[in-house]
Parts: sequence; structure tokens; C-alpha cells
Amino acid sequence: MQIILGSRGSKLALWQTHQVQRKLEKAGIDTRCHIVKTSGDLVQNKPLHQLGTVGIFTKALDLALQTQEIDLAIHSGKDMPALLDEDLEIFAFLKREDPRDVLLANSAEISLENYTQKWRIGTSSMRRSAFLKYYMPSLIVKDIRGNIDSRIQKLDSGEYDAIILAYAGVKRMGFESFIVQKLSVATFTPAVAQGAIAIVGRKDSPHKAQIKQILNHETTASAVKAERSFLHTVAGGCSIPVFGLATVIGTSLTLTGGMANQDASHIYRHTVQGNEKDGIVLGKELGEIILKQTQSIISN
Repeated sequence: MQIILGSRGSKLALWQTHQVQRKLEKAGIDTRCHIVKTSGDLVQNKPLHQLGTVGIFTKALDLALQTQEIDLAIHSGKDMPALLDEDLEIFAFLKREDPRDVLLANSAEISLENYTQKWRIGTSSMRRSAFLKYYMPSLIVKDIRGNIDSRIQKLDSGEYDAIILAYAGVKRMGFESFIVQKLSVATFTPAVAQGAIAIVGRKDSPHKAQIKQILNHETTASAVKAERSFLHTVAGGCSIPVFGLATVIGTSLTLTGGMANQDASHIYRHTVQGNEKDGIVLGKELGEIILKQTQSIISN
């Protein structure tokens, strides 16, 4: 038996897929990697928020699943839409990496707390852009696209003074030496499922139970399911920046989430707590609280 793993072609995506391959092959399962190009990879000349497509980094992989071109799709958790097609299911989450955002620069003097300079900060994320504009309005926020390697090259060329990325990707690609600041989750709350690798398959897959047993990290799954429940509750197809992070200690789950309005004049954030087993309910509860706080920005 051979299981075909679908992956984007970037170095980071392949790194993630190879992690899954190693775990499966250690368990005696033969695998093969199949690269699928997504619309997010093909269109590089527009900011991500202008592409206007839900799941721009996942839809092509999910289609490959549905046509049985692949058996499993390996996704960055933060790229996944709030809802999957009804014939697909998340089988497992690998153990999550540190979910924080990090500031990368060529000089340790560059810091988001240093207001003496109008640093040019590169990001492709509406969430990070909103945080920067809200908390550090003196900074210059510039859009940046491309994989981690090309973003580092743009940083080296002087096009940006600093860039913000997820720590997980920076660590996995070996660029930790560029990190000058790890950003607090209290202000730069991560994207939902940031740092987590998700394995998606067809609901009728004969491999589902086996894949979950081998790959699923229960604590990560509990946290990310709560975050995704929050995302599902507030998403509604809008393009407003949403963020959420759950932590599990013992049987207790704490979930912080919220959203920003598009001009970054307001950040709405709230925290709920409860039992780990009730994470999906807590996500829905938090989503409803945030929706009540933000009705005015969603309707505008």
C-alpha cells in the first residue's frame, strides 16, 4: 500500500510534507509526495487580500483529494478556510510549533518599540498590518509577497528595514539568525492554527483511523479545533483580519481571539476559558461575543 501526499511546491510546504512522510514511513507506511500548484502560488503580483479567494493555498490540493489524485493533503493550518468541503475532513494535526510572529532584520537596533525611526516593515498579512497600524502608527507598512527565501532576499537588498513572519516557518527554513524580536501574543495574537500542520483527507478514506493514530497530537488538535470554531463563527466570508490562539494546560483551555476593522482604527479582542473537551463550544461562544462587539465594522 502506498499513500500519496499532496503538497505545495515551496520549500516550507515540502519540509512540512516530509515531516509527515517520515512519521508514516517510520510506522511502516509507504508514501509518495505529489506537488500541486495553488492559485496563491501562481499569482505573486498582488497582495494576498486582493486575490479575493477563500483557501487560495488549499483549494487546489483539496480538489486533488476529491479527484483521488492524492490520498492526503498537507496544509499549513493557518492557510485553511473556516469550512472544508463536506466530503473532506481534517484527520490530524502534528505537534504545534511556537505560534508567535517574529520580526526579522539585519540589525538588532531595529525594534517595533523603537519609535525614533520610521521603519519600513514588510508583511503580506492583513492581521499583522492591522496590528502595526494600530499599535505603531509611526511605522511604514509595505506589502511583501513570495516565499521565505525571496522575502529574506528583499530584506537583504534594503527594500525593507524589517519583515514579520511566523516563527514556525522561519525556524523550519533555518533563518532564525535574522530574528531580532519575538512578538507578544498579547498584542500580535497569531492567526488561527498558526504553527500547526494539518493533514486532510476524504471522509470515506480507509486510512483515516490509522492516520489519526500515527500523526495526531491531541493537545494541538484540541487548541486548533477551538480556534477554528471561533473562525467559523466570525468568518462569514468577510475579509476583515481575524486572529485567535488557544492554549491547553492540563484539562483547561484558554482561547483569545478577535478581529480588527479594515482601517485598523479598532482592535477587538476577548478571552474565554473552560474545559479542553469543550473547545468547539468555547470557540463558538467567543465568536458570538466578538460579533456583538464588531457589528458596526462588519456592516460597513
